[in-house]
Amino acid sequence: MARYIITQNQMHSVIYKYLDNMFDINSFTKEINPYNKDAYRIDLIDNYGNNTISYFWFGPGEYDDDTKHYGIGNINIHPDIVDTLRQMITIRESKVMDIIADWFSEKFNEDIDEISIYPERRNPPVY
Repeated sequence: MARYIITQNQMHSVIYKYLDNMFDINSFTKEINPYNKDAYRIDLIDNYGNNTISYFWFGPGEYDDDTKHYGIGNINIHPDIVDTLRQMITIRESKVMDIIADWFSEKFNEDIDEISIYPERRNPPVY
């Protein structure tokens, strides 16, 4: 298999185009938290109905466990999305997750503070 060196901008462009083709950003669900009007969730489901990216915004304030914060944006990325991109491009898992978060942030104009893989993988990925 041939290996090519690409610039960071080219890598971002490839991943952004892949995600643009994978998700229809005009068909997403936004659900307001019934217990806190300042908290909501955005779910993106891929064109095949399998993989998701979920975003959670917890508005500023104090929560049941006495936690105070100034607003937290959390994104959960399905492991198959991360693994597919890592098979296409040799890239660290944390880097591809950051790029996915950047893509989501640009598309939806949302702040992202935490990034995680959900659900957890059953088996370690093979590259």
